[in-house]
Amino acid sequence: MRNFADDYDPPLATDRAYEGRQGQEDKYGRRPFEKDKDRILYSSAFRRLAGVTQTSAVNERRLLHNRLTHSLKVAQIGKRIANRLSRQDPQSAREIGLDADIVEAAGLSHDLGHPPFGHTAEKVLNSLLEGHGGFEGNAQTFRILTKLSVRRRPKARGLDLTRAMLNGVLKYPQKRDEEEDGQEAVPWTDRSVGRKWGAYETEADDLEFARRGSTGKIRHANAIVMDWADDIAFATHDLDDYFRAGMIPMQSISRDVGAIMGHAARRLHDYPEFNTDELSNAFDRVAKGYPGGPFTGTRTDRYEIHHFISNVIKRCVDHVSMGTGTPQITIDPDVQYEVEVLKELTWFYVIESPSLATLQEGQRRLIADLYWMLNNWLNTADKRTVAPGMTVQVDRSPSFRTPAALESLTRGLDEDLSANSMRRETKRARAVCDYICTLTEDQAFDMHERFTGTYRGSLFGAWF
Repeated sequence: MRNFADDYDPPLATDRAYEGRQGQEDKYGRRPFEKDKDRILYSSAFRRLAGVTQTSAVNERRLLHNRLTHSLKVAQIGKRIANRLSRQDPQSAREIGLDADIVEAAGLSHDLGHPPFGHTAEKVLNSLLEGHGGFEGNAQTFRILTKLSVRRRPKARGLDLTRAMLNGVLKYPQKRDEEEDGQEAVPWTDRSVGRKWGAYETEADDLEFARRGSTGKIRHANAIVMDWADDIAFATHDLDDYFRAGMIPMQSISRDVGAIMGHAARRLHDYPEFNTDELSNAFDRVAKGYPGGPFTGTRTDRYEIHHFISNVIKRCVDHVSMGTGTPQITIDPDVQYEVEVLKELTWFYVIESPSLATLQEGQRRLIADLYWMLNNWLNTADKRTVAPGMTVQVDRSPSFRTPAALESLTRGLDEDLSANSMRRETKRARAVCDYICTLTEDQAFDMHERFTGTYRGSLFGAWF
């Protein structure tokens, strides 16, 4: 059953699922897509990103990017690309629906679904929800935008964003069971298709609403631009962070080039038509601009890394072009290989380093523990699961109460018409997952300590 009707013909980019057909601007001259951006900026889901990992933990003493600063840069880079293309060819931009406000809003919201500890926790949750529809950060983002976030209208679900905005955030415009449809033949440099999935079955109607008028599983032009901006931001600010921290020795990378290329070949071998010779050539091109020495914090050092990063971003922005066929947005393959080189440096020196690996192992355990503890909290049975295949008898306190936010998410699934066919245990698993994705990393640590009896703070002033 549907939560809303979509009977507009023809479908327009500015349509909203609950508020219906919109004008081109309100009485104050504000476009619907500008409203979308404002709704995202003022959501608690966006604010939470300040407490979520980008690559390393948000509580590091060094000044590093987090998911919030990353999202701000994705939005800024994406908007600049869209503005540049629209100025070069306004008519083509209108024909394909490229819009800088949509790209900016998509950039701001694209990581809302990341759980605490980012991709590390994402893999754990996907495993835990294997029998309940799985977990995917992009699908969680779409769920937050269309179902979980709250605005003024009590009967409307989510932020009630425009059709075009929802389509613009769909980097992977398909459900889990559609993930592999016809994508194996597409070169990795073709950005018109995504190679993962981006919507749960419970949001099938919202996906259909967003994609009405679109072609198959082809990404919209706005989603292509946002996805490219995401890659640019990730590649450049992580390099900036870890060069400054002394973990990426840009001044002496040539000594590790063989190991780096071998690591990249293993990591990227699944990319269709990936060419290691092209990657090696890109490595040589990028290396010409590296800073000449280690980062010591001097004004000259800060200038050199800033100058390098600025030039990379400018080159990435300038080598995007637009057409009216498929793909509507194309990116120079040489530049895509160069961005992969920069991403590989972070993978080689940081992401797969022993120091980060040990932290991530602890994070995986924490998220798994938290999932089962919260699941038990919602389980009213006498016996409760503590791990797969393990149950114990636990007497419940007569004053046992569920946190309001978790209770609200559980009740929301009961009221969601699209979730009517879900089993009770699946609803419970999804509610727990939704709740975990409302937590910052500090809140996840705090709740885990409370559950495990290691919390030494006061019972007064609890945040949940």
